[in-house]
Amino acid sequence: MKTILGVMVAAGLAGAAAAQTMTLQEALSGKTMPLTIKLSSLDDTWRRVSPSSGSDTANPLALIYGARAGSMGSSVSYTKGQTITIGNESYLVAYAAQNKALDAAKLNALMRSGQPPEPEKPTAQTMLSLSLLNLRTAGSFTDIRPFNLDFELTGNEAAAATEDEKRVQEHSDASAKNLRKLGVAVNTYISERKALPLLTNIRSAEQELILYAGSKDVFLQPQSKKPYRPNPALAGRKPAEFEKTDKVVLFYEETPAADGTRNVLFLDGHVDRLIEQQWQRLKEAAQLPK
Repeated sequence: MKTILGVMVAAGLAGAAAAQTMTLQEALSGKTMPLTIKLSSLDDTWRRVSPSSGSDTANPLALIYGARAGSMGSSVSYTKGQTITIGNESYLVAYAAQNKALDAAKLNALMRSGQPPEPEKPTAQTMLSLSLLNLRTAGSFTDIRPFNLDFELTGNEAAAATEDEKRVQEHSDASAKNLRKLGVAVNTYISERKALPLLTNIRSAEQELILYAGSKDVFLQPQSKKPYRPNPALAGRKPAEFEKTDKVVLFYEETPAADGTRNVLFLDGHVDRLIEQQWQRLKEAAQLPK
């Protein structure tokens, strides 16, 4: 069960990437992956995880004796989900902060209390050391979340949530800007040809509008690089056929953002950011393809 769980979690973090095979000497050389990395150099492509073997790490005395040598660092690790194979064993490549060894007085105080040592509070300059987590013996990886430096430094959930919301808003604003450019391109096309372009599919929409859009990047969501989907029901039709152009879907994001919202461009050129329930109702009314 431990082996299956470890492999499943690593697959979820790393996607479909296969584990890289190397020798232990290669893994520890620092050439393939750095032996240390600064906390502030991590970005949102990293994941924060709490690995647990389900045995010694849950034992306060094991933690205390580990603290004697400074070998028991934070229970938190940071990873991109990369895995390597050494011999017959697979490892998750991760990084973790290491606590300093305790002096005799502090160690004796911990022994008397029987309580595990408190992990040191990290700073932006905290150095993280390479850790190879054996997936066969891994019990579980819990509290998996995108890396957020503010949260690591303050432990403030609200700060992390605010940062995530800010990132979603920035991505949405950039995408809405592209959609508005597409709206201008379509209206320029209409003014010249007196009909809507052939929006049968993504390819035909790009071929019809590339001269007016000026760049292929306008047809893609800035963050995911997924193309916007056109409304094929509008292909080649006359704008006069529609009484309320502000209700007619022209282009839309194929998948919603992390907060469940989606940008939609309408025939009159405006862009709305819709929650999923609004989008599903609009999609059904417009009979858009699945």
